[in-house]
Amino acid sequence: MLVLGALPTLAAAQSDNHGVQRSAHGLGQAYPAVADRSADPEWRLYIFERDGFSYFQINDLNGRVEAIIGKAGDTYWVLPAGESAVHVSAQASALPDHVVRVRIYRGSGFSLVRYGRGEDASWAVEVDS
Repeated sequence: MLVLGALPTLAAAQSDNHGVQRSAHGLGQAYPAVADRSADPEWRLYIFERDGFSYFQINDLNGRVEAIIGKAGDTYWVLPAGESAVHVSAQASALPDHVVRVRIYRGSGFSLVRYGRGEDASWAVEVDS
């Protein structure tokens, strides 16, 4: 078990080398003091960087945390955060043909995408091949 809360917080924002500012604090907040990086106006995406790990927090428009995805190198995981039992996978599972795919963020070597809408929405981390 990692105890990240006891580790010191970085004082300054970091960058992903593409001009995107990332914050070292505010993870889990409804409206953190960091830029919304979502490409989809229906969602908010906040990027945090701490101790060499990246965290991608997806919030709805009301500030409710939908999911937090952690990343270290080529490894991704989902943090137990948010009020809903959202489904997040490292790869899109079999979905009906009519389900709409929306990319909310494209990072270096991966994308965060949403399939479907509302309560039936699923999230996926799609790694570029």
